[in-house]
Amino acid sequence: MQKVEETLIFGKKGVAVIPKSLIEAVGMNERGEVKAGLLLFGILLRPKVQNPAETLANLPIAPRKKLSVETVRKLREAVDKQVGKEI
Repeated sequence: MQKVEETLIFGKKGVAVIPKSLIEAVGMNERGEVKAGLLLFGILLRPKVQNPAETLANLPIAPRKKLSVETVRKLREAVDKQVGKEI
């Protein structure tokens, strides 16, 4: 995935519009929801997904010569950890 960076402008009520290029880059649609989290260095916006495993499976990835079992195991652990936090 190529790096896409845009500037958001907040209105008086704290409303910001996310540029279409960013929305499309993460595979969201017009009525998509995002989760906002406060971090030490700013605010993290990420798409709210119903099925994280399916979403990950459909993400475009760069072709690799060989997918290691360890890589898949680590990815699965990360998904399970994230899903556990959201329940």
